[in-house]
Amino acid sequence: MRIGLSCAAFYGQCETEDAAALVRDYPAEAAEVFVQTPSEYCGAFGRVVREKLGALPCSSIHPLGTQFEQQLFGRSARQVEDAFRLFTGVCDAGREMGAQYYVFHGPFGVHAPLKPERIHRLPEVFARMQQIAHERGLTVLWENVHWCALRGPQEVRTMIRLLPEVQFVLDTKQAHRAGFTPEEMLDAMGDRVRHVHALDVAADGTLCLPPEGVIDWPDLMRRLRLQGFDGTVVLEPYEYLARDGAALSASLQNLRAAAQQSGG
Repeated sequence: MRIGLSCAAFYGQCETEDAAALVRDYPAEAAEVFVQTPSEYCGAFGRVVREKLGALPCSSIHPLGTQFEQQLFGRSARQVEDAFRLFTGVCDAGREMGAQYYVFHGPFGVHAPLKPERIHRLPEVFARMQQIAHERGLTVLWENVHWCALRGPQEVRTMIRLLPEVQFVLDTKQAHRAGFTPEEMLDAMGDRVRHVHALDVAADGTLCLPPEGVIDWPDLMRRLRLQGFDGTVVLEPYEYLARDGAALSASLQNLRAAAQQSGG
């Protein structure tokens, strides 16, 4: 089990390649690269980021999916093809970075939560996505996000029924925002969890850095291990939580200690 840091920690403070360089200053064993605009969705930009990361492995690539992921399931052929062009570019960038996973938010409802069974052409589109990703050495992982289709345990179970090969990112803060515990999400996802986004929750419900909140990190990592997980737990704080560099470093070190307590 590796402990990583997401470039999203520095979103809004600097450009993506500079955020990748900043990650190297922290005690992280891997980086998740958050790419944020179409000019970055290409192999050439992936090579720039790979150089900035130096020897630090890239576990995953995570785009600003609201720019095109909804349109992958669109009803206009031109819209769908434009969205797939952007998706393919992200995968090209991920290949050059050495990423193993593409973190996918997926479509969402505008007026009400979107149920997985209402996603247009879901099996066909997801199979095409996986083929493109696999050709570039990546696997698409669907992340639980409180405002998207994969919201809670019931949606996870439905997605498994609709997409028998689907695998997941477990996001602890998104579980909380949807009204569930990480353990409840893990019970639904089972041995399909390949990647984790870590952030803690204080007693008053606000987000905080691990282990300042109520989540029992050694226990959660132990549960993950029992499900066969041996991937990367990526600290993914919002910018306001990442302003204190010493606190960010301490959080990564505490996650590493929790992983060691869990047996890895």
